[in-house]
Amino acid sequence: MDLSPTLLAKDGVLDARNLKFAEDTVNLIGKWEFYWNEFLEPNSPSPNNRSYMQVGVPWFSQHNEDGEEYPSFGYATYRLTIHLPEGETTQEPYALLVPVLHSAYKIYANGTLVAENGTIGKNSETHVPSFHTKIVPLLNCKEKVDLVIHISNYSHKFAGIHGVIRFGKLQNIIQVWNNYHSASCIILIFMGILSIYHALVYLINRSEKNALRMSFVYLGILILSATLTETRILFNFFSDQYCIPLFRFSRIGFVIVLFFGGSVLLNLAQMRIFKKMLVLLKVYSLTFLLVSILTPIKHLALISYYFEYLSAIFVLIGLFSVSLALYFQRKESKLYFFSLFLAVLGGVIDIILISNPNFGFRPMGLFSLYFFIIPQTLGVTFGLVRVYKRSESISKELYKRKEALEKKVKARTAELEKANRWKANFVSLISHDLRSPLNSVNQILDVIDFSFSETSEEEKKKFLEICKTGVTQSIKMLEQLLDVSRFDAFGTKLMQTRFSVNELLNEIIESVEPLATLKGIRIQKDTPIQAEIIADRTLIGEVFKNILTNSIKYSYLNSEVWVGVSFKGKWLSVEIRDRGLGMSEEQIHKLTGEENIKSTPGTAGERGTGLGLQLCMNILEAHFGKLRIKSVLGVGSSFEISLSKSTKSVLLVDDSGNFRSDLAEVMRRNQWIVIEAGNGEEALSHLARITPSLIITDLHMPGMNGISLIHEWEGKRNQNQKIPIILISSDAPLSGGNSFLEEEGLETIVSAYLSKMYKAEDLCQQIEMNLV
Repeated sequence: MDLSPTLLAKDGVLDARNLKFAEDTVNLIGKWEFYWNEFLEPNSPSPNNRSYMQVGVPWFSQHNEDGEEYPSFGYATYRLTIHLPEGETTQEPYALLVPVLHSAYKIYANGTLVAENGTIGKNSETHVPSFHTKIVPLLNCKEKVDLVIHISNYSHKFAGIHGVIRFGKLQNIIQVWNNYHSASCIILIFMGILSIYHALVYLINRSEKNALRMSFVYLGILILSATLTETRILFNFFSDQYCIPLFRFSRIGFVIVLFFGGSVLLNLAQMRIFKKMLVLLKVYSLTFLLVSILTPIKHLALISYYFEYLSAIFVLIGLFSVSLALYFQRKESKLYFFSLFLAVLGGVIDIILISNPNFGFRPMGLFSLYFFIIPQTLGVTFGLVRVYKRSESISKELYKRKEALEKKVKARTAELEKANRWKANFVSLISHDLRSPLNSVNQILDVIDFSFSETSEEEKKKFLEICKTGVTQSIKMLEQLLDVSRFDAFGTKLMQTRFSVNELLNEIIESVEPLATLKGIRIQKDTPIQAEIIADRTLIGEVFKNILTNSIKYSYLNSEVWVGVSFKGKWLSVEIRDRGLGMSEEQIHKLTGEENIKSTPGTAGERGTGLGLQLCMNILEAHFGKLRIKSVLGVGSSFEISLSKSTKSVLLVDDSGNFRSDLAEVMRRNQWIVIEAGNGEEALSHLARITPSLIITDLHMPGMNGISLIHEWEGKRNQNQKIPIILISSDAPLSGGNSFLEEEGLETIVSAYLSKMYKAEDLCQQIEMNLV
């Protein structure tokens, strides 16, 4: 932008006699004499065919006396008489600061050739373009300066005195040039630093792909700044033989800015329609690039001119994309909308100023792009700071997790020792109880064998009944031993399915009916609701059977056992009440504690292991269920089994037991039924039995990894089974970075790709947010 004093030339004359040039320069704008397709001699009088041309805009945008536009390609003469200030005491010469005059010229001052750029010609064969800018001293100019400029153009869309020529004292002109040159160098260095900076940001955090795109945008702006700003640094640095290659190079810079800047904007809305637009942008940019490199120079100017104006369509599409991103509150959408709005506003101002040089100052040029890039740099910087803060937070969290893990290892070790003690005591007690009935059976069989002929039929029948009872009791103990074998150091291995609680209770009641009939006990059912849960049907059946059998065992003859099913808030309640011996608070405490106890005989002398309730409580604990016991001695007992009625189930697949248990615990608190699997094969075996509401799988696992599991499941599932899938990984960035899913063809199947570096609570929140 230039704010020098401005005088408008009228009819080829500029009167500067009242202007002091001690500190200022003046822009030589207004109407000059103009002669189309003529090279007039410098001192020749003005012919009658003269017309007047507005300088500061190309001649192709102006009309001759017949109302026709001048073509871009051709040659002409400009003439201007400048009346100088009177009484100037300084002997310092005047000078001209001549920008690029498209695209070859000769300048005469008072009949003397003072500057030449390129080779002017009357056709494309004799014309040689040059885009150099020059300072032209004007010696021996006292009262006036008669300027004559011959210009030819056969290589550029813009033709003639498109830029603004500045006039003033040589020292002032040099100062203006130095200011512009210094500003251009600072901008170039700044653009180079920003390009490298954004490339380094991408190398530090590969998920920040916009940083890499912006690095190329800055590189393109650097090229444009070095070739299109008023100082034309690259053109001045090289000789005229490189003029055409540098002109092509500037078009390449435009393509780089268009493609990578457009990619940033079109990706922001995260919508399919803009992905298609991105493909169109790629084709358009590639075509523009090939045109810039391969098109002959006499056609390149016109073709690239139309390409540049058509690029405005992608700017508008980008603005629409950013507007939608702002509406949907996408990440950093406010920053992009604000910066793009400033860039478009700056571009509109540029167009207005280019077409109206009489404003007295030049357009901002690339400043509109600077409006766009500076907010982006701030945004990327703030994003990098957030990443570092997040990394620091994660490091602290990892340290805390390490400490928590050490505590958990100690706790798990204690649990393991407890489980081993419990198993050892269980096996010891079972072995003792197994020996007693079998020894009795063996002794009775010895008696029968020794005195078989002397034993009466009634005694033989009695002995056989005793043997049958002993064998039956031993079988029952073996069944319990098989049930307990499903326990390991970390709890029960559950085989979960969705099933009807009512149907299971009916089966259990039917199986214990004979035992109740022998004691004259009636089983009263109160199951008005139909309830379905997700759990291990076999083990939950074992809980129902154990408690119902105990109730029958300790009920008085000819009494009643009541079984009821109801909903209580978030829980399904199964209650079993009997009228029998009952228990004291001390007995209940022993039953629910870790102490080894002997079984109390039933009302008909029945014996047991004493571990039935402990087995039930372990099974319920594995299901995150509860067992409440209320009892009154001599009156009876009430056993309430509480199970989650939620059918919101998740299959959690991860080879890390610690991570899996932490996340499972949080999800269970959020009312999820969690089915755990340690690898892909185990997950598929679960999927063969149950269809969960959600699948969460680790990306990296030994054997079958997460991607293979998803492909395998997609191949086996029914078309109607659409289950959301969340992919997690320690390698996943905290934001973005899921482009590899497109390569795997999973972008429509996987709902989200999340980092395992989040805390379990935060990760659970992220998962549930992606399901909304």
